[in-house]
Amino acid sequence: MTYATHGACTSAVEVTNVSEHGLWLLFNEQELFLPFEKFPWFRDAPIGKVVHVELPSAQHLYWPELDLDLEVESILHPERYPLVSGVHEAGEGYQPAIQTAEMDADKIDECVLALLQLTLHDGSRAWKGFDFDVLDRLHEKGYILDYRNKTKSVVLTEKGLERSKMLFEELFGVRGA
Repeated sequence: MTYATHGACTSAVEVTNVSEHGLWLLFNEQELFLPFEKFPWFRDAPIGKVVHVELPSAQHLYWPELDLDLEVESILHPERYPLVSGVHEAGEGYQPAIQTAEMDADKIDECVLALLQLTLHDGSRAWKGFDFDVLDRLHEKGYILDYRNKTKSVVLTEKGLERSKMLFEELFGVRGA
């Protein structure tokens, strides 16, 4: 028996092929190619994690097991989304706007640890949008796991979760409550 037409698509996005050069996505009946040269996060990822892609909104792709988000626009026009910062390319390094040498690093660490409560998700993960020097110190103190990877979040240890919650309540809790 042969069929004249294909069945209805059951997913708005799906990985259809992976090769040594990149991966192909079928997105709303359009085939998109993501070369590893432009999207290196997928190169060494396990195939089971690469094929598990979700569409949380119309133009937003999410690989939950890789903690990776991509806008469809970044696939269509990768040249508009450079992977390397211009500051880093110039060899200037990153310098915070406020020099922290004369500040109490422990107080800064505690404030950042408390603020991780604001983006806590999946039990112990929080977005890592803070200064890497602070994250280094939090890792050394045992509050977060090693964060230097391709994910956009950090994992708080049990000790870190407890301390983060306590500091958040202490620093930002309702007074007199």
